Amino acid sequence: MIRTLRRAGVAAVLAAIAPLAVTAPATAASSDTGLFGSADPTYDGVYRQGLAVLGLIAAGQHPDAAAIDWLLGQQCADGAFTAYRPDPTVPCQTSKEDSNATALAAMALIAAGKTAAGTAAAHALANFQLADGGFYASAAFGTPASDANSTGLALSTFAAAGIDPTSITKNGKNGIDFLRSIQVPCTAGSGAGAFDYQPETPLAANDYATVQAVLGLLGKALPVPAATPAAAVPACVPSTDAATAAADAIGYLANRLTATHGAIPSAFGSGTDWTTTANALLDLIAAGQGAAAVQEGLAALQTNARSYITSNGTTSPGAVGTLLLVAAATGTNPRNFGGVDLVAALLATERSAPATATPTPSASASATPRPTATPATLPMTGSRVDLPVAAAGVVLLALGTALVLSARRPRRSRS
Repeated sequence: MIRTLRRAGVAAVLAAIAPLAVTAPATAASSDTGLFGSADPTYDGVYRQGLAVLGLIAAGQHPDAAAIDWLLGQQCADGAFTAYRPDPTVPCQTSKEDSNATALAAMALIAAGKTAAGTAAAHALANFQLADGGFYASAAFGTPASDANSTGLALSTFAAAGIDPTSITKNGKNGIDFLRSIQVPCTAGSGAGAFDYQPETPLAANDYATVQAVLGLLGKALPVPAATPAAAVPACVPSTDAATAAADAIGYLANRLTATHGAIPSAFGSGTDWTTTANALLDLIAAGQGAAAVQEGLAALQTNARSYITSNGTTSPGAVGTLLLVAAATGTNPRNFGGVDLVAALLATERSAPATATPTPSASASATPRPTATPATLPMTGSRVDLPVAAAGVVLLALGTALVLSARRPRRSRS
């Protein structure tokens, strides 16, 4: 289990948390008015809000002031974000700041026209850079170590903010240097062109790490503009720069989608990872290549749209936001994506302000409670494998422990 989690990566686990669902109504304490989704936002509040805002903007539906204000209210004094601040009046702890949440929030704010706040968040990402040039997710998971997902998201954020990624360096290295150091070589027996989650020997393909790394290497940000990709699929060649490294990964993703009939399997061993599948389509469209793979993936996503965005009858804002991004990039009607009105589905999850009422002795003690995590479920990156949401914290702690232990012991080749 620990090895599977480490191979999947922190970002993959955080993405798994994004579709959390609870049965509580979408009504919140005033501090959570405007937040999308009724799930406990402890682990993914800012991340899913960023995806939701980006998806709505991509669909031509500007989020209301409450949704944007909620995101702005989550920002820390240094420009970064944590996964979620239950009380925005309490100053952030640097150790709890999260680069993935910061990246999604930054891109969302820039897309929403809140350029100053978004650019401040983009610059704050420099605080997550390590000596190898890469970026880590959060110090909350143990000793920080660079990973492909966090680095790719940081590069995409720099692109959104108009920041030259080669100007953000540590020890003379930048994010592109780090990603190239963990790319599976063309001479590998399998996975050539893909990225690993973190350095190891030998390097192994990690699909979710690859899809988040590629967009940043391409110098692209979310949302991806609509485009019709060419049929060509790049062949793997030894990379010499960001462009050739990205091309090699695009070739891997196109072939991966084709081989899996447009449904990339979950890294957790069961079902399909629709989040990775959707992001692979965004990468191919951003690169302008792999038309056949895009069409196959799009058809699979449309067929499974309803099951992807719902869990126990509740809508996941992160999943809906992701599909809205796909719909916009592919020129698909977001109001009828596989028979689902994605815009309406997402807007229906936005938390409203508490109703004003005269308190009574029986009601005053529990007025407008914030939804809790019970009886929540945790679909793992698009599959239907469910865990109690309380286990999410255990999963994250176990992953952090695994990363720390792995960093402290010598690496051995996989048998």
